[in-house]
Amino acid sequence: MKQRERFEQGVLSVRFVGEQLHQHGVSIYDLGESLLAIQRIVHKAFLAEQGRLIKGAYPSKEERGELALQLGERRRQSDAFALVPILSDPAVQMVLLKLMDYIASGLIGYFVGDVVDRIRKEPDPNKKIFIASIYKEVEAIAVRVGTTGGVESVVLGSPMLDRESLATFNTDTKNYLVDIKDENYLGAYEEIKGRVYKFYPNSNIVGIKRSGGKTVTVFLNEQDFEKIRYLKERNPLYLFKGHPIYRLGAETKSITEFDADEIERIYEESDLNDL
Repeated sequence: MKQRERFEQGVLSVRFVGEQLHQHGVSIYDLGESLLAIQRIVHKAFLAEQGRLIKGAYPSKEERGELALQLGERRRQSDAFALVPILSDPAVQMVLLKLMDYIASGLIGYFVGDVVDRIRKEPDPNKKIFIASIYKEVEAIAVRVGTTGGVESVVLGSPMLDRESLATFNTDTKNYLVDIKDENYLGAYEEIKGRVYKFYPNSNIVGIKRSGGKTVTVFLNEQDFEKIRYLKERNPLYLFKGHPIYRLGAETKSITEFDADEIERIYEESDLNDL
């Protein structure tokens, strides 16, 4: 048990840095909120790597047990904690270690301040979703900086991989997260079908309903918007060709916004009978 709880056996570590923390430990609130965010990041990395990261998705009960972390050892440097697997099974440790590179690749953009560019350039759609999806978790950690608890920065590392720092979050990180909160990125090329039920003339935007009743906001160029707006047919079906728009913090591949490069009128059998 002692060997398992050595600091160096932590698959992850979290270190709270600040002058005040040389006199007292980190507050329960700052520690607890950070630990919850870290565990959610681990869950999202696991789901994303398997292509299962969609809104409302969770690892199964058995998977959550294998991914669960506990406090292993505490060190005063200012205040550092090793996070080790609850289960001692070596296979479980290997799963978590494999996720560390995935997690590190998601955190680095928030650390260096170019996460939006990294998301837009990332060729793997699952990793795109993962990096964008952990915005709220990174924010939950970074917001601990500058509170009454005396935290000046939070450092995430991986002792077992001999990486003291995967990412450091400080006041600059907090400001950066505020600056990018409304940023978005485009997904891979797709084609979607739907019928227009709402027009936004000032913005060249339409609202469409897809099969199953799901709605999508579609951004059009002026020419395509006018073509749909003034078509003298009742409730026509259109094919929209382009890219889904995703926002930071989104954890789903479901399309709610779409940037359409082209549109195509789809004629159904009933339409042809009317010609």
